[in-house]
Amino acid sequence: MNVLGIDFTFFAVSDMQKSLTFYRDVLGIPLACLVHEGTWAEFEINPGTLVLGQGYDFIHPGGGTVALAVADAKAALEELEQAEIRPLSPLGESAVCFWAIIADPDGNRVIIHQRKDKTVG
Repeated sequence: MNVLGIDFTFFAVSDMQKSLTFYRDVLGIPLACLVHEGTWAEFEINPGTLVLGQGYDFIHPGGGTVALAVADAKAALEELEQAEIRPLSPLGESAVCFWAIIADPDGNRVIIHQRKDKTVG
């Protein structure tokens, strides 16, 4: 097997409308498509895709983590707190990045991530 990369990150959700509001409206990620009678949503986040699915028997809500690259992690957290999204961790720092963890409506972990060298991916 020769794995070429990651095609998408998948999160199971229990309420698609609540999740769409969170990812599209609160986090500001443009919705690329909503298909299969509204049970499958795709958000294009170059270089990958975030997929939300509701009602699929091969998954369960609240079991995933994705790291979203931002230009300024501190500013992003301030913006999220204004939207009443409370971080699960304070802003952390390593030699290469800044990060904090939040959760979507189903408890899927979302890492707000800023690389110090300004790269993404």
